[in-house]
Amino acid sequence: MEHLAIMLVVISAVLHAGWNLLGKRYSGSGISFALAASLAASFFLLPYLLWYLTVLGFERLPKEFWQLLLLSGFCQIVYMVGLVYAYKHADIGVIYPIARALPVLIVGAANLLLGFPLTLMQWCGFALITLGCVFVPLTSFTQVTFKAYWNWGVFWALVAAVGTAGYSIIDKQALSLLSQAAYSLLNDKQSAVFYLGAQFWAMGLPILFWCLLTNNKQEIIKAWHMRKNGSLAGAMMATTYGLVLSAMTMTDNVSLVVALRQISIVFGLLMGVWFLKERWFATRSLSVITILLGLFLSLA
Repeated sequence: MEHLAIMLVVISAVLHAGWNLLGKRYSGSGISFALAASLAASFFLLPYLLWYLTVLGFERLPKEFWQLLLLSGFCQIVYMVGLVYAYKHADIGVIYPIARALPVLIVGAANLLLGFPLTLMQWCGFALITLGCVFVPLTSFTQVTFKAYWNWGVFWALVAAVGTAGYSIIDKQALSLLSQAAYSLLNDKQSAVFYLGAQFWAMGLPILFWCLLTNNKQEIIKAWHMRKNGSLAGAMMATTYGLVLSAMTMTDNVSLVVALRQISIVFGLLMGVWFLKERWFATRSLSVITILLGLFLSLA
């Protein structure tokens, strides 16, 4: 990976861990929090989307791009709702690493099928990142049992992990189509920002329509009441994933970007202790060391 791409992903990791603190605060309002954050980012980026489409021309975008965009939006919804509901059952130090690290192996395997093989050292690094998650939910090493992971918090974290793997793979394919369509008119960075804004609309509108169709007006009211913090989270989400999308345009193998994003796990653990007063255990120390070693091997 290019040094600039690495720097962008690391910065995004800090911001990503930060907006997850807001998600923890509103852990009992998963749908409304996702609605508030996504629509705030959507309206913020709307002027840019209109400018981009004016320059490019709506007709130049293939049907396959819009299909991938809708599918990515659905995966984003799965991720956000799964993550926020997971926080209802466990602290951020438990949920955040599981939801963020498990997609590493999934995306790595998917990219292998797409023709982007990894070295043995990179696979070892991916395995270590995932292994580091095993120790995070535990308070002692004697608790390494199946029962320790058999709870609703971990279940929803797995749901969030599936969503993450889904949109990571889809977004790289959609960005490639977008870059081809915009070739000679707009550069890859401009296309990445457009895709970011379009993705938030693909996430926020389905949630809003679902609330209206099911007459679930309470979620809309909750979203309005948390509009300030939701807007802050939306801005952080937009900045975070905008940096990631830019990094994706600099590498062919998206699994390396996904692996590097897992440094946010370390930031999430530390923020959970500093800001939410969550406890720190020796198992988490081992987890951090294992994850950092895995990241080193993945990018070496």
